[in-house]
Amino acid sequence: MSYKSLYNRLKPEYLELFEKSNLKHPEIIGRIIDALEQESFVTALVYSTVLDIKFTLGIDNPFEMFKDY
Repeated sequence: MSYKSLYNRLKPEYLELFEKSNLKHPEIIGRIIDALEQESFVTALVYSTVLDIKFTLGIDNPFEMFKDY
C-alpha cells in the first residue's frame, strides 16, 4: 500500500500559511516542503524539520497539520 506524502495531505489553511511564510523565510520553508514531499508519516520527520515548523509557522503539534486518510 502506498501512502500520500505529507505535503499532499496538508490541510488548506496550512498550505496558505506556507505560502505567506515563504516570502519571509524562503530557504527554511523550502527545506520544510522538501521534507514533507519525501515523507508519508509525521513520525518520520527529523527533529530539525519539526523545530523549523515550530519556529517559522508557530505550530507546536505538527500532527494537526494533515488530513487523515
